[in-house]
Amino acid sequence: MEETPLEAIPTFTPQRRNTKKWPVYLILTIVVVILLFLGFRAVSSYKSSPTPTPTPIVVSPTDTPTPTVALSTTPGVTLTPTVNPVDKDSGLDRSQISVTVQNGSGTAGVAVKAADVLKGVGYNVVATGNADNFNYTNVTIQVKAGKSDFLNLLKKDLGFSYTIGNATSDLPDSFSSDALVIIGQ
Repeated sequence: MEETPLEAIPTFTPQRRNTKKWPVYLILTIVVVILLFLGFRAVSSYKSSPTPTPTPIVVSPTDTPTPTVALSTTPGVTLTPTVNPVDKDSGLDRSQISVTVQNGSGTAGVAVKAADVLKGVGYNVVATGNADNFNYTNVTIQVKAGKSDFLNLLKKDLGFSYTIGNATSDLPDSFSSDALVIIGQ
């Protein structure tokens, strides 16, 4: 056997891969995934959802009195709805009694809230403030003897929102209003 010189035998040297292409492949893969995701969302958003069937509103008549509203049509005048202050059962006109509402609970805003309730049905609320102490429980109502007709009406009107504790017609004539309402705890 004849020996061939080493130089004559071709040697195989492994070639290095170009490793600089992998970031390009990574970016392309990410772009393809994003496009697939966006395409899937676009297709799924076109699916139609069933439209709800509207429920009919049924109005049944009630015996609840509806306040009458008087509106002004004079230009430049603010339109303010007014409630009919006359009680249909007793015939008493709520606007004919002046009422002071006081906070006897110590909780901020209770006198104003009760005053709004009374104004909402037509009472003439002339003042709000704090009571002589914050130890009252429930609602105390005092009216002057000359306005004692209104005691039961005040109890009825406040009874929808509050628990009435004490109600008397012994308010001194020297008090500034015809009735005193103290909101307790």
